[in-house]
Amino acid sequence: MKESTDTRYVYTISRIRVIEQKMLSPAMLERMIEAGTPEEALKVLHDAGYGFAGAEYGVGDYERLLGEEQEKVYRLLMETVPDISEFDFLIIKNDYHNLKVYLKAEFSNQEVSAAHLLRPSLIPVDRLADLFRERDFAELPAPMAKAVAESMEAFSRTQDPQIIDLVLDKALYSHMLELAGRLDSEFVYSLVNAMVDLTNLKMLLRTKLIRRHWEFLEPFLIAGGSFPNEFYRELFRLEFDQISTAYTDTGYSRLLAESVNSLKLSRSLAVFEKLCDNYLISMLKQTKYAIFGIEPLVTYYLAKEMEIKNARIIMVGKINGLGQHAIRERLRDTYA
Repeated sequence: MKESTDTRYVYTISRIRVIEQKMLSPAMLERMIEAGTPEEALKVLHDAGYGFAGAEYGVGDYERLLGEEQEKVYRLLMETVPDISEFDFLIIKNDYHNLKVYLKAEFSNQEVSAAHLLRPSLIPVDRLADLFRERDFAELPAPMAKAVAESMEAFSRTQDPQIIDLVLDKALYSHMLELAGRLDSEFVYSLVNAMVDLTNLKMLLRTKLIRRHWEFLEPFLIAGGSFPNEFYRELFRLEFDQISTAYTDTGYSRLLAESVNSLKLSRSLAVFEKLCDNYLISMLKQTKYAIFGIEPLVTYYLAKEMEIKNARIIMVGKINGLGQHAIRERLRDTYA
């Protein structure tokens, strides 16, 4: 990776390098796993400085605690970087998630629970509620507004809630690629490009698992990644244990090879999804010692997302009485 010489973020990077020392280490995650109760596991997060100062969090508040921890990262960026819009490509994932929540609630005649909405977001969640109530989406960025219209049309035609996820995921990653392309960062673009590749591959594997046809998958493949549709068409014809060979000359071959047995035996994508997260963490580590550019800030934001995912896995496991081994199997690699 070509190192950046952009000095605009030096102050924020210096702040983050200090904060990174408090990230959850493998040893801290192990303490959470070995905790006798969910309360003891939560205390590890409290001791690590999770959440907002002065706020109180019980076990029942762990989702709020985790969400507010990610929000703290965004607030730091807002307060210290010259142009927060450069990070829109990271934040819009929450907006598309919130759109899914509202669309699914509407189609099932249910109320939207605030607990299911993610922050930070480009469109404030209160404002999003107004837009759905007014049925006026002109205020949304054009790709989002188009995706909402397409989701409504597709659902009215199919009555299949899964269609909402497929339409909005395609729009999300296309939108991310567009925004990432505006930044002068080879690393950022390659990172989003990898997300597109892995999302396309995940859709292909899931479509094969549920025994749907290529014609079902093709409209939802995301353009702009490393491979054309024709590549995926040929891939779709292969058996699961043949797919990794098609990626022999790419960075994805190993994670596919390691996923094959799980796919064949359990018919589940859980192992594949974990290995995809680990692949992205390995990419983030490329910027661990960078001192200039936007890259360390992007890395920190995404590394905290992965850290919070691990904390969530452990808290859910502890609350539901899952064994230590089962929890460890689900954990992602750490950045710290």
